[in-house]
Amino acid sequence: MAPGSAPESVQAGAIGILLAGGASRRFPGGKLDALIPAALADLRGRPELAGARVLDAAYATLAAAVSEIYVLGDASLPHPARVVTDRVLHAGPAASLADLLASERLRNHGDATRVIVLAADAPFAPPLLLGLMAAAQGSLIVREGEPLPFAAALGALRKAVRDGQLPRLRDLAAALGATPLDPRIVSRLDPLGAALADIDSPEDLETPSPR
Repeated sequence: MAPGSAPESVQAGAIGILLAGGASRRFPGGKLDALIPAALADLRGRPELAGARVLDAAYATLAAAVSEIYVLGDASLPHPARVVTDRVLHAGPAASLADLLASERLRNHGDATRVIVLAADAPFAPPLLLGLMAAAQGSLIVREGEPLPFAAALGALRKAVRDGQLPRLRDLAAALGATPLDPRIVSRLDPLGAALADIDSPEDLETPSPR
């Protein structure tokens, strides 16, 4: 499928990896347990996420684009999920991702399987945009300089593990030769820039005041 085509539904066979590990010093109580205000959900073009926990919203976003999800981190989800706890505490998301890729959990998936990696604190990405990335070929990012979300073939990620340790997550897209999506496609599927909107502090849950 060409990067300019819109996917019809969830991409069968595609895997989603939700990065939910680590703690935020800027967000007492944990940012992934915070509830999304209705005004912010509307602002990001995802009104259906109003009142949801950030973690649950991110999971729902990914579930709307892929058929199987692995959650990396000590996450608590009210529904059945494949949660992979960190083997080494505070080792970072790249180490957790490498552990998953080197484990037996994905042994039944071929190298051509598409993988979408999404940060759990960025729950607003339009599912159509993620579905497009899952259906396209090659390693993809939304915009230059923004490492997440990204899409790649499982084989490319496995090779990165075989060749040595995965680089820091911020460098992974470059290591895989990821290319940005056509800005015209991004503007059409994500006119509000929601895919790159994350929640790092309590202020990020507030909506801008009108000028």
